[in-house]
Amino acid sequence: MNYRKIFLLLFLFLSWQINAMEIKGRISLEEGWQPVVFLAALNSPVDLFVASPDFILAETFIQADGSFEIRTDDVPENPGFYRLYLVKADISLVEFNTTENRNYIHLLLDRNSTIELQASVSNNALVIDGLAGSAVKENLDILNFDREYVRRGKMLTGDLTKVRRDFLTNDMTAYIRQFVSSQENALVGLYALYHIDDKNTDFLLNSEFYFDFQQKLEDQFPINTYTDAYNDLLKELIGFRDYVCEMPGIQPKWKDQLIIAESFIIVLLLVFTVWLIVTKRKLKFSQANLNPKSLYDSLTTKQQEILGMLANGKTNKEIAQELFVEVSTVKTHINNIYRQLNVTTRKEAIDYFRQIVGQ
Repeated sequence: MNYRKIFLLLFLFLSWQINAMEIKGRISLEEGWQPVVFLAALNSPVDLFVASPDFILAETFIQADGSFEIRTDDVPENPGFYRLYLVKADISLVEFNTTENRNYIHLLLDRNSTIELQASVSNNALVIDGLAGSAVKENLDILNFDREYVRRGKMLTGDLTKVRRDFLTNDMTAYIRQFVSSQENALVGLYALYHIDDKNTDFLLNSEFYFDFQQKLEDQFPINTYTDAYNDLLKELIGFRDYVCEMPGIQPKWKDQLIIAESFIIVLLLVFTVWLIVTKRKLKFSQANLNPKSLYDSLTTKQQEILGMLANGKTNKEIAQELFVEVSTVKTHINNIYRQLNVTTRKEAIDYFRQIVGQ
């Protein structure tokens, strides 16, 4: 074999290593657990609550010292949800229970993800003691959400009065909505949103929340099976709302109150919008005249570079190609530039840039 073939084989091997998902670490097992780690791919948000052998993507043995490693390139480039789980020696199931400890964790990964975790099994639960690697923040957010979701779920067990149960249920739903809204990554928010137990009722009361999240999801992940699944869910929720509105005796009971509430909110929004526009214009004028260059200097190096590309007439797609990033990332940078420079349009941003650099 000549050197060219050897080099080619080495290159292919290294390319495979670089573009492969890797999950490794150590798991301390209790007696009665199989020394095997399973990795399942979840192609839909609904699959977060479904277990099937057909979902299994890879599996590996846990060594005597607790170490394990899973490496696979048989996954999409786009981020998605995966389930890492263990099973007992006599039960090969993933148990979904709001109030009990779980033998699995969910992770948000893509083909280039590397995750290293330290875990143990305690009281029939898979407990994560440490997590490192790529996308750590998103996965820690998911783990923390699961812990809080289980904690609140335990409060709903036992002999509760109807009033107490309704209060805790509403509190749980409100917590989930707040968590969804606070997440920068829309897929992490999607993970939590699917934990709302009665989406139909919640949609009747908080439809704007669901539509706002749809826009956020489509902005970040326009081509994604999870986005398609959420759009289908939203169609079902809209259909349920339309059906309820047509039911005799139900429409008058709450629709009048809803119209009054919406009218009040619209008035408040109009007043707030006018106030915000006036305030923003005053702030923009004062800051721009006070020291316009200081606002430009407050931008990061990357933001200044993107602003220069905008001034040169490049489109978002061309900027993304030149910087080797996603178009959604460029949009995020541009929105941040607008906010920091107190401008609202691309033309205003370009004029601001040319004023500073003297073009």
